[in-house]
Amino acid sequence: MNKKICWPRVLKNISYVLFPIFLTILVLLIVCLSYPLERHAIKEGLDYYETNTFAENYALEIFSSLNAVTFLKDNNDGDIFSYEYIQTEGLENDDEANELNYYYEYYGNNVIWLIIDNNTKKAYTNLEYSLETSSIQNIKDTIMQNQRYWNYENGIIETTVNKLNNDNIEYIESGLRQESFETIESNTYTIYTAVLDDLEYVDNIAMNRVLYNTLSSVSQQAVFAIPFLIILIIALVPIIIVGVGRTRKQEGIKLNWYDKILVEIAAFISMFIGAIGACFTISVSGMNTMTSFVLGISVICVGIFIMYLACILFFETVVKRLKTHTFIKTTFIYWIYDKIRGFLKDIKITKKLVLYFILFILANLVCFGILWSNGFPGFVLTVLLYGVTYSFLSKRIKSYAKISETVHELYNGNTEIEIDENQMVKEMQETAKEINDIAGGLSNAIEEKLKSERLKTELITNVSHDIKTPLTSIINYVDLLKKENIQGEKAIEYLNILDSKSQRLKKLTEDLVEASKASSGAIKLNMERLNVNELIKQVSGEFEDKFKVHNLEEIIAFPENDVYINADSRYMYRVLENMYSNISKYAMEGTRVYTDILQKDNTISIELKNVSKQKLNISVDELMQRFVRGEASRNTEGSGLGLSIARSLTELQGGQFNIYLDGDLFKVTIEFEKMN
Repeated sequence: MNKKICWPRVLKNISYVLFPIFLTILVLLIVCLSYPLERHAIKEGLDYYETNTFAENYALEIFSSLNAVTFLKDNNDGDIFSYEYIQTEGLENDDEANELNYYYEYYGNNVIWLIIDNNTKKAYTNLEYSLETSSIQNIKDTIMQNQRYWNYENGIIETTVNKLNNDNIEYIESGLRQESFETIESNTYTIYTAVLDDLEYVDNIAMNRVLYNTLSSVSQQAVFAIPFLIILIIALVPIIIVGVGRTRKQEGIKLNWYDKILVEIAAFISMFIGAIGACFTISVSGMNTMTSFVLGISVICVGIFIMYLACILFFETVVKRLKTHTFIKTTFIYWIYDKIRGFLKDIKITKKLVLYFILFILANLVCFGILWSNGFPGFVLTVLLYGVTYSFLSKRIKSYAKISETVHELYNGNTEIEIDENQMVKEMQETAKEINDIAGGLSNAIEEKLKSERLKTELITNVSHDIKTPLTSIINYVDLLKKENIQGEKAIEYLNILDSKSQRLKKLTEDLVEASKASSGAIKLNMERLNVNELIKQVSGEFEDKFKVHNLEEIIAFPENDVYINADSRYMYRVLENMYSNISKYAMEGTRVYTDILQKDNTISIELKNVSKQKLNISVDELMQRFVRGEASRNTEGSGLGLSIARSLTELQGGQFNIYLDGDLFKVTIEFEKMN
């Protein structure tokens, strides 16, 4: 089974390897360009042994050896730079010297030398010496075997280093100067020196040779390589950041125990590991031979590698915490803040208020104390304290005001309002969330109710439409049957019943359709300036005969002048027609019906009052529901939709429709804004 490869992680690990390599090369190249060593010589392509640097270092070593010999002469009993010397007699060649003084602990120098004091006939050297080869000539031969040497005898310099010959020695900036030769001539020294061909030891000459050769090899390419390396290093950074925390087995960022501890503890662990690496680098000393030098460099590399791993460890945990937004939450300061917040959250609001007040008083005392003793710093702290206190209180007051405003809007029916919880203080975020949930619940409930009402309306409309088609056929066939010469009283009675019930069903169907349209608002209104007095007269005249049949007397109270409202004349007539029809059916016979047109401030009110023939044993709310009639028996004709239709049509036109019951007194008020 093929395992899924996490390429971001793979690229990150490759970048970790390449990053220190590129960075090291970049630093070396920058050093190569900025280091002032022998730029002119490098430009001319000279060999290291032809440079002033080599000549100066060589001359310095010669002068140091001469100083050592002078010190030995003046301090026969002392040590020279912690290296002892001994005297040996019985040399093989007595003509050249009577005594040989040398260092038996050779401290490792690429410049070997033999200095003979012509006055005392003593010889001094830094070469390792064996009694079996106690010959000055052998020492001279050993020195002269090397390609680069410098000898001084009888005031004449013999050398293979051109910059240190008789003509050029005075131009050397350090080492052998004119005063040095005066010392040599006054003491009549004979000097034999040479530089080891293989540069076996680590000293200034060897190190400068490595540096010079490195600078020579890379100086030409450094100008072009440095920008390229900078781009590569910058490109590696986002690759590393993307790959941090990614694994093959898990989507997202994986955190380990190190990523969950406090940032300060993680930093201390990384610093401790880095300190171990630093101990490796500073523990290396005494690299005087190439073998010890290579070993020391290896130890330094191990130390640098450990420090690099420590940096990677801390870098990765910081990146992971930033990616998962947990960096702040894992700091020591946040830990203290979280503990304090948890403590405050668990205590009651009254205790919390007392605690805040005590803290404020203590802070005031501290600030006033500093103000009394130090002046300006105390004033600054006092201003800062009151500024923080004002900010603390203002945020909570604003949050409270926002919550109060939202609750008021909810009370007024605005369920679409919502509080931004992030703008609330911590103490009120939970309350804001609960209010949002309540508003959302109310909004959903209202939406569900409206949806239910729409479904009811659609159902009524569709069913009414389906009933209307066969009902029309029934009515037409009843009319046809009535035109036939049908014999028999029973048949005629049955036919009249069919005619009456079909007409009633037709009226009910029409009322259903009209009620559904009125309640859903699916009516096109033609609003116009309407004379209320004329409208009442017209409707009253239409029902005059029906009122006389039931012995009802109508008393109308008109205002002195005509009054006008903004309404649809057709639907306003339908509203009044329903009211008059309701009165003609349910008013007690032999009673009076009162119709009043009243002006109240900027409104026109139409009031209809009558006494019910049956007991009004239901409430106003029940009476306003569809299919409900004034009497509980429901054995009279009528659909019970009249009041519902009238209310819906009135409200669609911008009016108000209300019913009042007082015993058997039935009162209806219809109000509209008055038009001038």
